[in-house]
Amino acid sequence: MNLFCMLLIPLLSIPIVHFAGSRLNEKVGYIASLPPMLGVFQIILLYPSLLDGEMVLSEIAWVNYLGLDINFNLSLDGMSLIYAFSISSVSAAVCLYSIKYMDHRISEMGLEGQERKRAFSRFYAIYLAFYLGMIGAVISTNVIQFYLFYEIILISTWLLIHMFGYGEKERIALIYFIWTHISGVLVLVGFVYHYMESGSITIFSYQDLSIASYLLLVGFSVKLAAFGLHTWLPLAHGEAPTPISALLSPVTIGIGAYGILRMASPAALELSPWLSLWALVTIVYGGLVALTEDDIKRLLAYSSISHMGYILLGIASITYVGTVGVVYHYLTHAFLKAVLFMTAGVIMMQLNGVRRISMMGGLATKMPFIAFFLASGFLGLAGFPPFSGFNSKLIIFSGAFLGAGDPTSLIIVAGAAFSSILTIAYGAEAIRKSMFGPIRENLQINKPEVSMLIPIAAMLVLSMVFFFFPWLVLVPMGV
Repeated sequence: MNLFCMLLIPLLSIPIVHFAGSRLNEKVGYIASLPPMLGVFQIILLYPSLLDGEMVLSEIAWVNYLGLDINFNLSLDGMSLIYAFSISSVSAAVCLYSIKYMDHRISEMGLEGQERKRAFSRFYAIYLAFYLGMIGAVISTNVIQFYLFYEIILISTWLLIHMFGYGEKERIALIYFIWTHISGVLVLVGFVYHYMESGSITIFSYQDLSIASYLLLVGFSVKLAAFGLHTWLPLAHGEAPTPISALLSPVTIGIGAYGILRMASPAALELSPWLSLWALVTIVYGGLVALTEDDIKRLLAYSSISHMGYILLGIASITYVGTVGVVYHYLTHAFLKAVLFMTAGVIMMQLNGVRRISMMGGLATKMPFIAFFLASGFLGLAGFPPFSGFNSKLIIFSGAFLGAGDPTSLIIVAGAAFSSILTIAYGAEAIRKSMFGPIRENLQINKPEVSMLIPIAAMLVLSMVFFFFPWLVLVPMGV
Protein backbone atom coordinates (compact mmCIF):
# COMPACT_ATOMS: atom_id res chain seq x y z
CA MET A 1 0.00 0.00 0.00
CA ASN A 2 1.31 3.45 -0.91
CA LEU A 3 2.51 5.29 2.18
CA PHE A 4 1.52 8.62 0.66
CA CYS A 5 -2.09 7.79 1.55
CA MET A 6 -1.12 8.12 5.22
CA LEU A 7 -0.35 11.79 4.56
CA LEU A 8 -2.80 12.61 1.78
CA ILE A 9 -5.89 11.49 3.70
CA PRO A 10 -5.37 13.81 6.71
CA LEU A 11 -4.09 16.61 4.42
CA LEU A 12 -7.20 16.52 2.21
CA SER A 13 -9.43 16.13 5.27
CA ILE A 14 -8.29 19.43 6.82
CA PRO A 15 -10.33 21.73 4.50
CA ILE A 16 -13.28 19.31 4.59
CA VAL A 17 -13.36 19.37 8.38
CA HIS A 18 -12.88 23.14 8.45
CA PHE A 19 -15.89 23.82 6.25
CA ALA A 20 -18.06 21.04 7.71
CA GLY A 21 -17.52 22.31 11.25
CA SER A 22 -19.80 25.31 10.70
CA ARG A 23 -22.68 22.95 9.93
CA LEU A 24 -22.00 19.94 12.15
CA ASN A 25 -20.61 21.66 15.28
CA GLU A 26 -19.07 19.08 17.64
CA LYS A 27 -20.17 16.18 15.40
CA VAL A 28 -17.46 17.16 12.92
CA GLY A 29 -15.17 15.31 15.34
CA TYR A 30 -16.48 12.03 13.90
CA ILE A 31 -15.22 13.06 10.46
CA ALA A 32 -11.91 14.22 11.92
CA SER A 33 -11.42 10.81 13.57
CA LEU A 34 -11.54 9.00 10.22
CA PRO A 35 -8.00 9.85 8.97
CA PRO A 36 -6.21 8.43 12.05
CA MET A 37 -8.58 5.43 12.00
CA LEU A 38 -7.67 4.81 8.38
CA GLY A 39 -4.03 5.25 9.37
CA VAL A 40 -4.40 2.41 11.88
CA PHE A 41 -6.05 0.25 9.19
CA GLN A 42 -3.22 0.99 6.72
CA ILE A 43 -0.57 0.09 9.27
CA ILE A 44 -2.31 -3.18 10.11
CA LEU A 45 -2.36 -4.07 6.40
CA LEU A 46 1.38 -3.36 6.20
CA TYR A 47 2.20 -5.36 9.34
CA PRO A 48 2.80 -8.71 7.54
CA SER A 49 5.47 -7.16 5.31
CA LEU A 50 7.30 -5.74 8.32
CA LEU A 51 7.18 -9.09 10.12
CA ASP A 52 9.39 -10.46 7.35
CA GLY A 53 11.98 -7.80 8.09
CA GLU A 54 11.26 -5.76 4.96
CA MET A 55 11.13 -1.97 4.68
CA VAL A 56 8.09 -0.52 2.96
CA LEU A 57 9.14 2.39 0.73
CA SER A 58 7.17 4.88 -1.37
CA GLU A 59 9.05 7.27 -3.66
CA ILE A 60 8.22 10.32 -5.73
CA ALA A 61 10.51 12.85 -7.43
CA TRP A 62 10.30 16.21 -5.64
CA VAL A 63 12.82 18.85 -6.73
CA ASN A 64 16.22 19.23 -8.37
CA TYR A 65 17.93 22.39 -7.17
CA LEU A 66 21.59 23.38 -7.53
CA GLY A 67 22.43 19.84 -8.47
CA LEU A 68 20.74 18.37 -5.39
CA ASP A 69 18.12 15.75 -6.18
CA ILE A 70 15.50 15.69 -3.45
CA ASN A 71 12.93 12.93 -3.54
CA PHE A 72 9.86 12.93 -1.34
CA ASN A 73 10.28 9.43 0.02
CA LEU A 74 8.43 7.73 2.85
CA SER A 75 9.46 4.53 4.58
CA LEU A 76 8.18 2.21 7.24
CA ASP A 77 10.43 -0.20 9.12
CA GLY A 78 10.06 -1.91 12.48
CA MET A 79 10.72 1.22 14.55
CA SER A 80 8.60 3.65 12.54
CA LEU A 81 5.84 1.03 12.35
CA ILE A 82 5.43 1.03 16.15
CA TYR A 83 5.63 4.81 16.31
CA ALA A 84 3.10 5.25 13.51
CA PHE A 85 0.70 2.74 15.06
CA SER A 86 0.91 4.46 18.45
CA ILE A 87 0.34 7.91 16.93
CA SER A 88 -2.59 6.83 14.76
CA SER A 89 -4.40 4.75 17.37
CA VAL A 90 -4.06 7.33 20.17
CA SER A 91 -5.00 10.17 17.79
CA ALA A 92 -8.18 8.33 16.73
CA ALA A 93 -9.19 7.57 20.33
CA VAL A 94 -8.49 11.10 21.56
CA CYS A 95 -10.41 12.61 18.63
CA LEU A 96 -13.51 10.59 19.51
CA TYR A 97 -13.08 11.47 23.17
CA SER A 98 -12.77 15.16 22.31
CA ILE A 99 -16.24 15.39 20.74
CA LYS A 100 -18.01 15.78 24.08
CA TYR A 101 -15.02 17.32 25.82
CA MET A 102 -14.59 20.16 23.31
CA ASP A 103 -18.34 20.76 23.27
CA HIS A 104 -18.02 21.36 27.01
CA ARG A 105 -14.79 23.37 26.69
CA ILE A 106 -16.12 25.70 23.99
CA SER A 107 -19.27 26.29 26.04
CA GLU A 108 -17.03 26.96 29.04
CA MET A 109 -15.22 29.61 26.99
CA GLY A 110 -18.53 31.40 26.46
CA LEU A 111 -18.53 31.10 22.67
CA GLU A 112 -21.93 31.21 20.99
CA GLY A 113 -23.45 31.37 17.53
CA GLN A 114 -21.03 31.67 14.64
CA GLU A 115 -18.04 31.94 16.98
CA ARG A 116 -18.95 28.57 18.48
CA LYS A 117 -19.21 26.98 15.03
CA ARG A 118 -15.90 28.47 13.93
CA ALA A 119 -14.28 27.16 17.11
CA PHE A 120 -15.15 23.56 16.20
CA SER A 121 -13.90 24.11 12.64
CA ARG A 122 -10.59 25.54 13.86
CA PHE A 123 -10.02 22.92 16.56
CA TYR A 124 -10.49 19.84 14.36
CA ALA A 125 -8.72 21.30 11.32
CA ILE A 126 -5.66 22.13 13.46
CA TYR A 127 -5.98 18.76 15.20
CA LEU A 128 -5.62 16.99 11.85
CA ALA A 129 -2.60 19.17 11.03
CA PHE A 130 -1.12 18.05 14.35
CA TYR A 131 -1.72 14.40 13.44
CA LEU A 132 -0.27 14.98 9.96
CA GLY A 133 2.91 16.44 11.47
CA MET A 134 3.43 13.52 13.87
CA ILE A 135 2.83 10.77 11.34
CA GLY A 136 4.87 12.55 8.66
CA ALA A 137 7.87 12.98 10.98
CA VAL A 138 8.19 9.27 11.76
CA ILE A 139 7.86 8.01 8.17
CA SER A 140 10.09 10.62 6.49
CA THR A 141 13.36 9.48 4.92
CA ASN A 142 15.16 12.81 4.52
CA VAL A 143 15.78 15.67 6.91
CA ILE A 144 13.99 18.30 4.81
CA GLN A 145 10.72 16.38 5.09
CA PHE A 146 11.36 15.57 8.74
CA TYR A 147 11.96 19.21 9.63
CA LEU A 148 8.83 20.30 7.73
CA PHE A 149 6.66 17.92 9.72
CA TYR A 150 8.54 18.67 12.96
CA GLU A 151 7.59 22.35 12.57
CA ILE A 152 3.99 21.48 11.68
CA ILE A 153 3.76 19.74 15.07
CA LEU A 154 5.06 22.87 16.81
CA ILE A 155 2.81 25.36 15.01
CA SER A 156 -0.37 23.30 15.33
CA THR A 157 0.10 22.55 19.04
CA TRP A 158 0.98 26.19 19.77
CA LEU A 159 -2.29 27.25 18.11
CA LEU A 160 -4.33 24.67 20.01
CA ILE A 161 -2.92 25.76 23.37
CA HIS A 162 -3.20 29.46 22.50
CA MET A 163 -6.82 29.18 21.34
CA PHE A 164 -8.35 26.51 23.57
CA GLY A 165 -6.14 26.24 26.65
CA TYR A 166 -6.78 27.14 30.28
CA GLY A 167 -5.44 29.85 32.55
CA GLU A 168 -2.85 32.19 31.01
CA LYS A 169 -3.05 30.27 27.78
CA GLU A 170 -1.46 32.95 25.56
CA ARG A 171 1.61 33.30 27.81
CA ILE A 172 1.98 29.55 28.28
CA ALA A 173 1.56 28.92 24.56
CA LEU A 174 4.37 31.43 23.91
CA ILE A 175 6.66 29.73 26.44
CA TYR A 176 5.90 26.39 24.79
CA PHE A 177 6.58 27.88 21.34
CA ILE A 178 9.93 29.36 22.38
CA TRP A 179 11.20 26.16 24.02
CA THR A 180 10.13 23.82 21.25
CA HIS A 181 11.38 26.26 18.61
CA ILE A 182 14.79 26.15 20.32
CA SER A 183 14.57 22.40 19.77
CA GLY A 184 13.70 22.98 16.12
CA VAL A 185 16.56 25.45 15.57
CA LEU A 186 19.13 23.10 17.12
CA VAL A 187 17.83 20.25 14.96
CA LEU A 188 17.94 22.43 11.83
CA VAL A 189 21.52 23.59 12.50
CA GLY A 190 22.47 19.95 13.11
CA PHE A 191 20.99 19.00 9.74
CA VAL A 192 22.93 21.80 8.00
CA TYR A 193 26.21 20.75 9.67
CA HIS A 194 25.66 17.14 8.64
CA TYR A 195 24.95 18.13 5.04
CA MET A 196 28.09 20.28 4.94
CA GLU A 197 30.15 17.36 6.27
CA SER A 198 28.63 14.49 4.31
CA GLY A 199 26.60 15.93 1.44
CA SER A 200 23.68 13.70 2.46
CA ILE A 201 20.17 14.64 3.56
CA THR A 202 19.06 11.07 4.25
CA ILE A 203 17.97 10.32 7.80
CA PHE A 204 19.69 6.94 7.70
CA SER A 205 23.13 8.52 6.97
CA TYR A 206 23.65 9.79 10.53
CA GLN A 207 26.15 7.14 11.61
CA ASP A 208 29.30 9.14 12.46
CA LEU A 209 30.14 11.25 15.49
CA SER A 210 30.25 14.95 14.64
CA ILE A 211 29.13 18.38 15.80
CA ALA A 212 25.81 17.66 14.09
CA SER A 213 25.26 14.60 16.27
CA TYR A 214 25.73 16.61 19.49
CA LEU A 215 23.42 19.39 18.26
CA LEU A 216 20.73 16.86 17.40
CA LEU A 217 21.09 15.13 20.76
CA VAL A 218 20.47 18.38 22.64
CA GLY A 219 17.71 19.50 20.28
CA PHE A 220 15.78 16.26 20.56
CA SER A 221 16.37 16.17 24.33
CA VAL A 222 14.45 19.46 24.58
CA LYS A 223 11.52 17.77 22.84
CA LEU A 224 11.98 14.78 25.15
CA ALA A 225 11.78 17.13 28.17
CA ALA A 226 14.81 15.63 29.92
CA PHE A 227 15.70 17.22 33.27
CA GLY A 228 16.93 20.80 32.87
CA LEU A 229 15.19 21.12 29.50
CA HIS A 230 11.77 20.23 30.90
CA THR A 231 10.37 23.47 32.32
CA TRP A 232 8.01 24.08 29.41
CA LEU A 233 6.26 20.73 29.72
CA PRO A 234 4.28 21.06 32.99
CA LEU A 235 3.06 24.50 31.89
CA ALA A 236 2.01 23.48 28.39
CA HIS A 237 0.60 20.06 29.17
CA GLY A 238 -1.11 21.27 32.33
CA GLU A 239 -2.93 24.14 30.61
CA ALA A 240 -3.56 22.65 27.15
CA PRO A 241 -7.09 21.41 26.44
CA THR A 242 -7.12 17.89 27.85
CA PRO A 243 -7.44 16.06 24.49
CA ILE A 244 -4.27 17.84 23.37
CA SER A 245 -2.53 17.01 26.66
CA ALA A 246 -3.46 13.38 25.96
CA LEU A 247 -1.49 13.60 22.70
CA LEU A 248 1.29 16.02 23.67
CA SER A 249 2.40 14.24 26.81
CA PRO A 250 2.38 10.58 25.79
CA VAL A 251 2.90 10.79 22.03
CA THR A 252 4.58 14.01 20.86
CA ILE A 253 7.46 14.29 23.34
CA GLY A 254 8.48 10.70 22.55
CA ILE A 255 9.27 11.81 18.99
CA GLY A 256 12.37 13.30 20.59
CA ALA A 257 13.50 9.75 21.36
CA TYR A 258 12.78 8.75 17.76
CA GLY A 259 15.02 11.57 16.57
CA ILE A 260 17.86 10.54 18.90
CA LEU A 261 17.68 6.89 17.86
CA ARG A 262 17.58 7.75 14.16
CA MET A 263 19.97 10.68 13.96
CA ALA A 264 21.88 11.29 17.21
CA SER A 265 22.89 7.79 18.26
CA PRO A 266 26.68 8.41 17.75
CA ALA A 267 26.60 11.24 20.32
CA ALA A 268 24.44 9.09 22.63
CA LEU A 269 27.04 6.33 22.35
CA GLU A 270 29.89 8.73 23.14
CA LEU A 271 28.09 10.23 26.16
CA SER A 272 26.44 7.03 27.35
CA PRO A 273 27.56 7.15 31.04
CA TRP A 274 26.46 10.78 31.36
CA LEU A 275 23.14 10.06 29.63
CA SER A 276 22.49 7.26 32.12
CA LEU A 277 23.04 9.66 35.01
CA TRP A 278 20.85 12.26 33.27
CA ALA A 279 18.16 9.61 32.86
CA LEU A 280 18.28 8.73 36.57
CA VAL A 281 17.98 12.39 37.60
CA THR A 282 15.05 12.84 35.19
CA ILE A 283 13.26 9.77 36.56
CA VAL A 284 13.71 10.77 40.18
CA TYR A 285 13.00 14.48 39.71
CA GLY A 286 9.81 13.92 37.71
CA GLY A 287 8.57 11.29 40.14
CA LEU A 288 9.28 13.32 43.29
CA VAL A 289 7.59 16.46 41.95
CA ALA A 290 4.61 14.39 40.79
CA LEU A 291 4.37 13.03 44.34
CA THR A 292 3.95 16.56 45.72
CA GLU A 293 1.72 17.94 42.94
CA ASP A 294 -1.92 18.69 43.77
CA ASP A 295 -3.11 19.62 40.26
CA ILE A 296 -4.06 16.37 38.53
CA LYS A 297 -2.95 17.47 35.05
CA ARG A 298 0.39 18.84 36.26
CA LEU A 299 0.92 15.59 38.21
CA LEU A 300 0.52 13.67 34.96
CA ALA A 301 2.85 16.11 33.17
CA TYR A 302 5.62 15.52 35.73
CA SER A 303 4.93 11.80 35.46
CA SER A 304 5.66 12.11 31.73
CA ILE A 305 9.00 13.75 32.50
CA SER A 306 9.83 10.83 34.78
CA HIS A 307 8.93 8.28 32.13
CA MET A 308 10.97 10.07 29.49
CA GLY A 309 13.83 9.31 31.89
CA TYR A 310 13.24 5.57 31.34
CA ILE A 311 13.32 6.15 27.59
CA LEU A 312 16.58 8.11 27.96
CA LEU A 313 17.98 5.23 30.03
CA GLY A 314 17.21 2.80 27.21
CA ILE A 315 18.92 5.11 24.72
CA ALA A 316 21.96 5.42 27.01
CA SER A 317 22.27 1.63 27.28
CA ILE A 318 23.84 1.56 23.76
CA THR A 319 22.41 -1.94 23.31
CA TYR A 320 19.88 -3.14 20.78
CA VAL A 321 17.81 -4.56 23.63
CA GLY A 322 17.67 -1.08 25.14
CA THR A 323 16.57 0.38 21.79
CA VAL A 324 13.75 -2.14 21.57
CA GLY A 325 12.76 -1.20 25.13
CA VAL A 326 12.66 2.49 24.16
CA VAL A 327 10.28 1.81 21.28
CA TYR A 328 8.17 -0.53 23.44
CA HIS A 329 7.94 2.03 26.25
CA TYR A 330 6.99 4.75 23.78
CA LEU A 331 3.98 2.63 22.83
CA THR A 332 3.21 1.82 26.47
CA HIS A 333 3.44 5.45 27.55
CA ALA A 334 1.29 6.52 24.59
CA PHE A 335 -1.57 4.21 25.56
CA LEU A 336 -1.47 4.50 29.34
CA LYS A 337 -0.76 8.21 29.68
CA ALA A 338 -3.58 8.86 27.19
CA VAL A 339 -5.78 6.80 29.53
CA LEU A 340 -4.75 8.94 32.50
CA PHE A 341 -5.12 12.32 30.78
CA MET A 342 -8.50 11.40 29.29
CA THR A 343 -9.61 10.14 32.71
CA ALA A 344 -8.48 13.41 34.27
CA GLY A 345 -10.55 15.26 31.67
CA VAL A 346 -13.65 13.28 32.57
CA ILE A 347 -13.10 14.04 36.26
CA MET A 348 -12.75 17.76 35.50
CA MET A 349 -15.97 17.72 33.48
CA GLN A 350 -17.89 15.80 36.12
CA LEU A 351 -16.69 18.12 38.88
CA ASN A 352 -17.30 21.36 36.95
CA GLY A 353 -13.65 22.17 36.40
CA VAL A 354 -12.20 21.01 39.74
CA ARG A 355 -8.66 19.74 39.10
CA ARG A 356 -7.04 19.92 42.54
CA ILE A 357 -6.79 16.45 44.05
CA SER A 358 -7.12 17.86 47.58
CA MET A 359 -10.61 19.15 46.65
CA MET A 360 -11.77 15.68 45.61
CA GLY A 361 -12.46 12.62 47.73
CA GLY A 362 -14.71 9.58 47.80
CA LEU A 363 -15.25 9.66 44.05
CA ALA A 364 -14.94 5.89 43.60
CA THR A 365 -18.48 5.36 44.91
CA LYS A 366 -19.83 7.81 42.32
CA MET A 367 -17.39 7.04 39.50
CA PRO A 368 -16.38 3.36 39.66
CA PHE A 369 -15.24 3.27 36.03
CA ILE A 370 -13.10 6.36 36.52
CA ALA A 371 -11.48 4.81 39.60
CA PHE A 372 -10.74 1.67 37.58
CA PHE A 373 -9.19 3.63 34.69
CA LEU A 374 -7.09 5.74 37.03
CA ALA A 375 -5.77 2.72 38.93
CA SER A 376 -5.12 0.73 35.74
CA GLY A 377 -3.22 3.59 34.11
CA PHE A 378 -0.91 4.11 37.07
CA LEU A 379 -0.37 0.39 37.65
CA GLY A 380 0.42 -0.13 33.97
CA LEU A 381 2.99 2.67 33.98
CA ALA A 382 4.53 1.24 37.14
CA GLY A 383 5.10 -2.02 35.28
CA PHE A 384 2.35 -4.25 36.63
CA PRO A 385 0.81 -6.95 34.42
CA PRO A 386 -1.42 -7.36 32.49
CA PHE A 387 -0.35 -4.09 30.87
CA SER A 388 2.45 -3.51 28.38
CA GLY A 389 4.42 -1.43 30.90
CA PHE A 390 5.63 -4.71 32.39
CA ASN A 391 7.20 -5.75 29.07
CA SER A 392 8.65 -2.36 28.15
CA LYS A 393 10.28 -1.70 31.52
CA LEU A 394 11.66 -5.22 31.71
CA ILE A 395 13.29 -4.81 28.29
CA ILE A 396 14.64 -1.33 29.07
CA PHE A 397 16.23 -2.50 32.33
CA SER A 398 17.58 -5.64 30.66
CA GLY A 399 19.28 -3.51 28.01
CA ALA A 400 20.54 -1.03 30.61
CA PHE A 401 22.09 -3.78 32.77
CA LEU A 402 23.63 -5.38 29.68
CA GLY A 403 25.15 -2.05 28.69
CA ALA A 404 26.48 -1.20 32.16
CA GLY A 405 30.21 -1.75 31.82
CA ASP A 406 31.44 -0.58 35.23
CA PRO A 407 30.24 -0.51 38.88
CA THR A 408 29.14 3.15 38.64
CA SER A 409 26.90 2.39 35.66
CA LEU A 410 25.45 -0.60 37.49
CA ILE A 411 24.61 1.58 40.50
CA ILE A 412 22.90 4.14 38.23
CA VAL A 413 20.82 1.48 36.48
CA ALA A 414 19.91 -0.15 39.80
CA GLY A 415 18.86 3.27 41.11
CA ALA A 416 16.67 3.81 38.07
CA ALA A 417 15.06 0.41 38.52
CA PHE A 418 14.42 1.06 42.19
CA SER A 419 12.95 4.47 41.30
CA SER A 420 10.04 2.71 39.61
CA ILE A 421 8.51 2.72 43.07
CA LEU A 422 7.90 6.45 42.58
CA THR A 423 5.23 5.72 39.95
CA ILE A 424 3.44 3.51 42.47
CA ALA A 425 3.83 6.18 45.16
CA TYR A 426 2.39 9.17 43.30
CA GLY A 427 -0.23 7.03 41.59
CA ALA A 428 -1.42 5.49 44.86
CA GLU A 429 -1.45 8.88 46.58
CA ALA A 430 -3.52 10.44 43.79
CA ILE A 431 -5.99 7.56 43.88
CA ARG A 432 -6.23 7.61 47.67
CA LYS A 433 -6.94 11.32 47.86
CA SER A 434 -9.35 11.54 44.95
CA MET A 435 -11.22 8.24 44.99
CA PHE A 436 -11.43 7.21 48.65
CA GLY A 437 -12.37 8.77 51.96
CA PRO A 438 -15.41 11.00 52.52
CA ILE A 439 -16.95 12.88 49.62
CA ARG A 440 -16.18 16.59 49.88
CA GLU A 441 -19.08 18.82 50.79
CA ASN A 442 -20.53 21.07 48.09
CA LEU A 443 -18.87 18.92 45.41
CA GLN A 444 -21.30 18.69 42.51
CA ILE A 445 -20.81 15.47 40.54
CA ASN A 446 -22.26 15.22 37.03
CA LYS A 447 -23.02 12.08 35.09
CA PRO A 448 -20.10 10.90 32.89
CA GLU A 449 -20.49 10.75 29.12
CA VAL A 450 -20.34 7.10 28.01
CA SER A 451 -18.90 8.19 24.65
CA MET A 452 -15.85 9.52 26.52
CA LEU A 453 -15.30 6.30 28.45
CA ILE A 454 -15.15 4.03 25.38
CA PRO A 455 -11.91 5.52 23.93
CA ILE A 456 -10.29 5.25 27.38
CA ALA A 457 -11.24 1.59 27.58
CA ALA A 458 -9.90 1.02 24.05
CA MET A 459 -6.46 2.36 25.05
CA LEU A 460 -6.38 0.04 28.07
CA VAL A 461 -7.31 -2.92 25.89
CA LEU A 462 -4.52 -2.10 23.44
CA SER A 463 -2.01 -1.96 26.30
CA MET A 464 -3.19 -5.42 27.40
CA VAL A 465 -2.93 -6.75 23.84
CA PHE A 466 0.72 -5.67 23.67
CA PHE A 467 1.34 -7.32 27.05
CA PHE A 468 -0.01 -10.70 25.99
CA PHE A 469 1.43 -10.52 22.46
CA PRO A 470 4.89 -8.91 22.79
CA TRP A 471 5.90 -10.32 19.40
CA LEU A 472 3.80 -7.53 17.83
CA VAL A 473 6.67 -5.23 18.83
CA LEU A 474 9.61 -7.63 19.05
CA VAL A 475 9.33 -9.29 15.63
CA PRO A 476 9.09 -6.07 13.58
CA MET A 477 12.06 -4.76 15.59
CA GLY A 478 14.08 -7.82 14.55
CA VAL A 479 14.22 -9.57 17.92
